[in-house]
Amino acid sequence: MKQRNLLSAAGLALILLGSCERAALPLTHSTTVKTKSTLLPESSVWTEKRRAGIDFVAAGITPSEWSMDVDFSKQIVFKPLSGSTLVADMPKPQPSGKNSGVLLDARVGTGLVAASNKKNYLPKNNRIKVFIEPTVTRDNLTGRLYAYTVRVENNGRKYVGYGAFIKGSDRLNGTWALETFKGQRVRPGQFPNNALPELTINLEGNEVEGSTGCNKLKGEVSAEGDHVKFVVKTTTNKKCSNPFEEDYLAALAQTTLFRIGKDRLTLLVDGQYVLTMKPAEK
Repeated sequence: MKQRNLLSAAGLALILLGSCERAALPLTHSTTVKTKSTLLPESSVWTEKRRAGIDFVAAGITPSEWSMDVDFSKQIVFKPLSGSTLVADMPKPQPSGKNSGVLLDARVGTGLVAASNKKNYLPKNNRIKVFIEPTVTRDNLTGRLYAYTVRVENNGRKYVGYGAFIKGSDRLNGTWALETFKGQRVRPGQFPNNALPELTINLEGNEVEGSTGCNKLKGEVSAEGDHVKFVVKTTTNKKCSNPFEEDYLAALAQTTLFRIGKDRLTLLVDGQYVLTMKPAEK
């Protein structure tokens, strides 16, 4: 039996890691939120895919155009709207371009035979190239943003769409300390508490707590794939001379996407990097 490629989804994410509007939040104990943040409509579908071992999914900007499932330990399955489903063993990922992208260059017909091709493999010189790039792409049907752009090439045809690591949220749990904010590195001495702002994420309980560098905060968090939503419900009432706190809380409230690479968590607002965080020192 052919040995499987041992690269995990987390490992590929390490390779790939390469303007928010100001909105004031009430900084009081009485801050309330009417409803808990909800997951994406794809949640039930993605749950089934995760059970089947799928790590990464992609689809055309017009979803019915094409779709793709990737199991990084096994195979790529590409389904165009017209034509045969393409199945290929997972190749060794290669760096691609200057934006920390990844290329999967695979020979079609070497993996499991797709349902539509039970009798015959496709020609062995048929190749599929999949480019996964850490640039935000919008789904034209729903208007939602996704953390990755995916380009596929096969037999002279080119496809463009969006992608998501559907197991990505597994790595959010833990305590993260702020490293940069809006592109500027931060230092403990900049904050009233002489300590970096932190977030402790517990997805099992949908809970987030931490600090702004001045006040403590508590709230709710939900995540699905590369999507995340923070709802800060309460903060303590210490008066802070540093105006940073208001911007920090506003950025958390507007965060919709994240990426995790080697010891770095990046939070995105409107498709732009706003916060980077690193594991907090124990």
